[in-house]
Parts: sequence; C-alpha cells; structure tokens
Amino acid sequence: MKTIHFSCLCLGLLALLLLNSCSKNEVTDPLHKDLTVAKNRFFLSQSEAVKLTSDDALAALDRNARTLERGEKVIKDVRSFYNEDGAIVFYIVNYEDDKGFTLLSADRRMKPILAFSDNGIFDEKTENPGIQMWFDIIKENFRGAQRQSEAHIDIVNYWKQLEQTPDGGRTSEKPVYTPEESCEWFVTHPIPPNLTIQHLTDNLSLWRQDEGYNSFCPDGISALNCKGKYECGKAPTGCGPVAVAQVLKYHHKPVTINGRAYSAATLNAMPRIAPDVCVPVNANHINLVQLLRDTGKDLDAVYNTIVPALGIPMSGAGCQTWNIPGHIDNFFSNRGYTSFDKEFFTNSGIINSELRASRPVIVFGSNCAACAPNQHIWVMDGIQDHFAIFNDQNGFCYENHSIYYQMNWGWQNQNENNGWFSYTGITGSGILYNSSNMRAYIIQP
Repeated sequence: MKTIHFSCLCLGLLALLLLNSCSKNEVTDPLHKDLTVAKNRFFLSQSEAVKLTSDDALAALDRNARTLERGEKVIKDVRSFYNEDGAIVFYIVNYEDDKGFTLLSADRRMKPILAFSDNGIFDEKTENPGIQMWFDIIKENFRGAQRQSEAHIDIVNYWKQLEQTPDGGRTSEKPVYTPEESCEWFVTHPIPPNLTIQHLTDNLSLWRQDEGYNSFCPDGISALNCKGKYECGKAPTGCGPVAVAQVLKYHHKPVTINGRAYSAATLNAMPRIAPDVCVPVNANHINLVQLLRDTGKDLDAVYNTIVPALGIPMSGAGCQTWNIPGHIDNFFSNRGYTSFDKEFFTNSGIINSELRASRPVIVFGSNCAACAPNQHIWVMDGIQDHFAIFNDQNGFCYENHSIYYQMNWGWQNQNENNGWFSYTGITGSGILYNSSNMRAYIIQP
C-alpha cells in the first residue's frame, strides 16, 4: 500500500460530523444501555473465568490468601469487557503485586487467552489507539463466532489445554503433548520447542510523541474542532516518525536524513527515555529530538491536521500529526535497507519469520477511515510461538501452532508494552476482521 484513500472525506463538511462518530473501545460496565448476557452453551461466566485463571477460586477471591500454587498469583480484580450490544466479549483478570493480567474470552468459540502479561495491570480505558484497534479486532471475531454453531477443533483443544495445564502451557519452553503423543508420526518427528523473542526495541527506545520528544516540531495551533493542550506548545512528533526512528536506533545503521548524518554511535547514544523537558540540553537528547523532526520531514508528516489535502483539523484528544504510511517503504529503501509492505493477516508467516530473525516490524492499523485518532503506526517487536499436539474429532493427532505478539506502541507505557496479544487464529480459522486495515512494513538492513 503506497497511499491511503480517504474517499469518505470528500463529503466535505459532513466529514466533520463523522469525525466524532468514529468508534472507540467499549469500557467495562457501559452506562445507559440495556446489558444482555447471552446464556448459551459457549458462554463463560465470571466465576468460571476465575477458576480458569487461578488454581483455587476461593483463595483467589479471599483477600487474606497469601499465594496460589500457580506462579503465586492472587487475583486482584475481574472486570468484564462489553461490545456495543452489551454482550461480554472477554474478562480482564488483574493480579495483585504487579504480577500481570490475563484477558480471557467469554465465548468458547474463541481462543481462551486473548492477551496476557506477567507484570503490570491492564487498563481497558487506555487512549492508546493501537490497543483500541485490537479491541475492534477481538469484537469483530466475537461477532463472527456468534454465527458458528460449533467451535473449531483448535479452539476446543485450546480450552481443554487451559483446563488441564496452568496458563494453557504458555509459560513452558517445552511444547504441550496430549495423551495421544504416541501417534507414530510425532514419535519420530517431534514438534519444535516453544520460542520467545522478547522486546527487540523496548530496552533501547521507549519513546512517545510529546514533551521531551517534540521540541523541534512546529508550534501547535488553535483550530476549529481541536481541543486539548500542546505539550511545550509544540505539535506531536507523530506516531510514524516515532516508529521509524525506533527501528533506526535498533539497527543503528548510519543514515542521512534531511541532510543530517546520524552515525551508529549517535543512534546508540540516544536515551531510552528522554527527560521530560521542553528544551533539550544534553547532546544525546538533542540528537534524538532532531532525529524525530528530520524523520517527520522525510516522511512528509503534516502537523496539526487530519488530511493534508483538505486541511481539516482533527477531533478528539488534541490535534495530531499524520503521515502517509506508504512512505515508510521509500524512507528505508532510500537508505540502503530492503523494505516492502504486506497486508498483515494474510502474510503473518512473513511477519513471524522477520520477528524470529530478530528484525522488528512496523505496523499500520486503522479502524476508521475518517479518524486520525483511530489510526496508528507502531513497532511489533516480540513473538511467542506455542506448539502442541492435539487430537481431532476422530482421535488422530495433529500439530497446532499458536502465536502471540509484543509491541512497542510508541506510547511510553510499560504496562501496555509488556503485554502479549493474539491477532491470528482467534476463532480457529478464517479472517473475520477487515484485514485491509492493517499492513506490516518489513525492514531488513
């Protein structure tokens, strides 16, 4: 994809009205609507969710309980995440003592563990547009699952695995074997071990778009339909420049941007987290701020606007910065990288191979063609491969492969960055989400 089409914006003033109608994540316990909880054989109740996410439900709910056998995790709270129709899509299980969270599906026709982390907590009210888009993917899969009369065999086995093995076997380096491991093929052809490539970029750059990063960006402007404040009076850097700059620092290949040379030493010396100051004084901090500004210029970033051609100021949390995602390919190709983009869901094999080769992937996502707040560019920088031998309906053994991804959202929120999220195989087969809304940018130095 080299261009982004905004055909719906051609309606002119009507587009301004559409801006405020773009969907955002449904927070838990939505008010002013009739909640409906479908009681069918696939529905998972909250009490069942507690039992599946702890070894002892009573101990988990008892505030005096000190530990649980499984990882010494005690449930702190359980909340329900609803869709627009008031149906429970998944449960948010947060653990005490900063020991992470589990997002557990409320429908047994979907993969049980949708996301998890071993530290931090999960805030479903986040303004992170990348996570908001992930919510939409899960809700779309939920809607598709409602039309299925039976769960896919993979999904059936995932739930069995979760019920029999703590954490569904996801914490072990060894693959999960069912009682039918004696199948001749797998005796002589063992399945691969589980693999984790964790945070390629996060330990090098935990960057964001505002104070400490936008010092050299143009001044923020006061415009119709713009609200919120500008950090340091400057426009945000834009999510695209942040993602591109983080990948540049990771590969630390000497580059020239906007006539300014950045050596490997310069890139390596840039701080992982910039000081919260409006005017940088440290040389390494100055280089970081300049890199973000130069990258924005080369990507043709447009500040304080939603659509360059129309000049329509965006609505939402504040006027943001936008660049055409398709320019990312050219940016890297012009600097000696091999770079190309692919539709995300139908090319997950390529994306997975890149991550396993320790090469982070830039991702663009959008859940609303007319909404800049609901479009985001970020770095996918971790992968977990989970292998298992399952039994099909006839009792024959087969190999299953499940994947979770880790992100550097460009949001400087460590709790959100540490999460592992499922994007594929959520209902077992098929693509139930409008996959044209996500593209992956492959970057090879």
